[in-house]
Amino acid sequence: MPILVVADLHLDMWLQAGRDPLAALSPELLGSLDGVFIAGDLSNKPKVRWQSMIRHLARYVPLEHIHVLPGNHDYYDHVLDGDDRLAEICAEAGANFAQKSVTVIGDTRFLSCTLWTDFALHADPGRAMMAAQRDMNDYRYIRCAGAGFRRIRPSDTAFIHADHRAWLEEKLSAPLAGETIVVTHHCPHPDLIGERRGDLEAAYGSNLLPMIEKFQPDLWLFGHTHWRVEATVGKTVVRNVSLAYPGQVPAGEEEGIFLRGLVSAITS
Repeated sequence: MPILVVADLHLDMWLQAGRDPLAALSPELLGSLDGVFIAGDLSNKPKVRWQSMIRHLARYVPLEHIHVLPGNHDYYDHVLDGDDRLAEICAEAGANFAQKSVTVIGDTRFLSCTLWTDFALHADPGRAMMAAQRDMNDYRYIRCAGAGFRRIRPSDTAFIHADHRAWLEEKLSAPLAGETIVVTHHCPHPDLIGERRGDLEAAYGSNLLPMIEKFQPDLWLFGHTHWRVEATVGKTVVRNVSLAYPGQVPAGEEEGIFLRGLVSAITS
């Protein structure tokens, strides 16, 4: 049961650039897939574009096999507290919304959530939040409906991080005979964030090594950083599965990048 997990698809940008990254995958592989997880950043402007992006995905895989997890870009020109609308768009299109979702395929469970970050990577969350508020587009292009549609603040996403982290801990605590694969948009490993971003590093990932060491999921797949690296923590493989922007991917390299996120679910 092959499952494809890809983050940072940015499908709207690829299509606008006249490139279709999914065309790089063979029809045989696409036809064998029992699931496709978009681990964040399907497109900007989800209320306008998600329907057409999901329809495009359905040219390659059945709608019922598509699981969409929002990343930070999926909230641009939308609201941070608008998961209900994103879920409606997925349902209307016939796909699955994968925020705080437990998906069981065969004997493998997929635990998926955006995660965000706690800004505590360098032990100075206040400074990291100030840098993010000043320099990151997330805090310009996303609003909070429950707070009068003001622009979001780093404290808003840190609150969601705490909620998603607690949810993951609860689900990981539940015993399972098969495998567990965690899928998040943001990075859980402090050494896999990538290029030096100064105070902004804490907006790209958190140090969840204690959680990984405690629960030892079989695999943790993430995106957001566009830096394709991996590490092993105990028995857990932690791997970035970002595709990235079309300008960051030379023609002909799409298939190899996609295959980083190809995993097999155990069958009973």
